[in-house]
Amino acid sequence: MERSHFNSLLDNYTSLTSDEANELIQLSHDFPYCQSIHNLAARAAQDNNLSEKGKLLNVSAMYSCDRSALKATMTAPSKTRIQPSVVIEKSEPQDFTPTISTTLSNQDNETLRQQILSDIALMHESKRLYEEVIAKMDGHEPIPLAKPLAEEVKEPKVVLVDETNEGLIEEIKSSKKKIKPETTKQIEQIEIIDQFIKTQPIIARPKAASSTIPNNDLSESGDVFGENIISETLVEILLKQGKREKAIEILKKLIWKYPQKKAYFAAQIEDLRK
Repeated sequence: MERSHFNSLLDNYTSLTSDEANELIQLSHDFPYCQSIHNLAARAAQDNNLSEKGKLLNVSAMYSCDRSALKATMTAPSKTRIQPSVVIEKSEPQDFTPTISTTLSNQDNETLRQQILSDIALMHESKRLYEEVIAKMDGHEPIPLAKPLAEEVKEPKVVLVDETNEGLIEEIKSSKKKIKPETTKQIEQIEIIDQFIKTQPIIARPKAASSTIPNNDLSESGDVFGENIISETLVEILLKQGKREKAIEILKKLIWKYPQKKAYFAAQIEDLRK
């Protein structure tokens, strides 16, 4: 789409035709992370009573960071189409090339245009960061899903307790009490931890034959945690252990796992980097 044509759509977004609405819909598919384009496509579909107007409005609301901007776009009164006025300025006698200037008098349209250009720049930056994360994750082998806990554990075993493991269990209990669950998934994770503590109150000390297995710090394998283990509880534990960089890595993964809380996790990362 040419820049001049796109500017014309912005100037006349309250009085677009069905063909222009379809052009905006296609543009929203090409740039799915641009909030303003979604808003314009939803408005044009509504004005032309297209069959997919409800779906487009829902998608626009999902991508919207500011519902007031979406509401302003959808409820703006219709205006007469603005025909760009072409002013031809005659040059000096020695210059034979006329100058053509197009004047747009609507300040709101200029603000909307700048917002869209800013959204496109942010979209490219988000895409670049996403590709970097995917490239890092491709280097790790997937972790097989663990079997249900009820099938493996039948009766709790009473054995010697390693002081380090006991401290870790107490730390998990303490962290779990401090953090209030916000989603159904977090509540399920806490219930799994409670069930594990009830059925395995203590962790067996390794036998002499398996002493060759390295007893590494749990935080050092943070980059290969499974999806069910990555949570805000794990971030809290890593911070208590002084593993700030590991905590930042987990927060980055949480951004892609819970995109609706992106601003919250990004603020935590910024605080940790300070």
